[in-house]
Amino acid sequence: MADSPVIHRDPSSPSGRSPSGFMRAGQRLLSAGVPRWRPHGGSAPSVESGSLDGATSSADVMASDPLKVVYLGVTGVLHPSCTLYNMVHGRSPWGDGHHEYEAVPVLEAALAGWPDVKIVLTATQTWTVGLEPVLMRLGQALSCRVVGYTYEDLTTKVRFGPRQLTLSANGYRRMTRSEVVRAHVEWLQPSAWIAIDDETTFWTVDERRAHLVATDGCEGLLEPSAQDRLMTLLVGTFGAPNPTDG
Repeated sequence: MADSPVIHRDPSSPSGRSPSGFMRAGQRLLSAGVPRWRPHGGSAPSVESGSLDGATSSADVMASDPLKVVYLGVTGVLHPSCTLYNMVHGRSPWGDGHHEYEAVPVLEAALAGWPDVKIVLTATQTWTVGLEPVLMRLGQALSCRVVGYTYEDLTTKVRFGPRQLTLSANGYRRMTRSEVVRAHVEWLQPSAWIAIDDETTFWTVDERRAHLVATDGCEGLLEPSAQDRLMTLLVGTFGAPNPTDG
């Protein structure tokens, strides 16, 4: 397989890469023959319809064909994990110039070429501080892509087991991120998906190869290698990016 192209940083862009730079990189990856992956099939549990305040409900888009999804974490992805950063560096990331949601421009620019790609939030913030504050911090360009969040879907809509029971809040908290995403994929049945997360344990070999953008919890998507991996999976999973201005 051809080496991933180097995407040069744009010093005028907060993310270090311009949207047009992401687009050119996507076109080069496609021409290099990056394969398009598809998730394994599976039977979805029966569900109850529900709604998502402030965004489109995942139930409203389940009939879409094809449904393309990015499963998105926040801490360790869009900004550093404060706990991990303190453990590694012995100080707070905020004192080192980092700030919350600092990588939003990176993700926004990366997804610009795929306007039909939706976002499902896997972040714990959605059940600790609520969804609305998270959507506000994501900004309009990303929040309008949000079609659900895993905590609400798996604890109120999905039915598990022969007795068709919903998952309890404690049951959800005991799940690893890979288990959360796997259960949601089985229910939502997207035609294609990727996950961006700093929790990298317990993913299968196939999930790691074809679906996971693993981030460093201290740098998140500000890390160039994570940006390169993201572009590789976007092109390989969702196909060629649409042309954009600029």
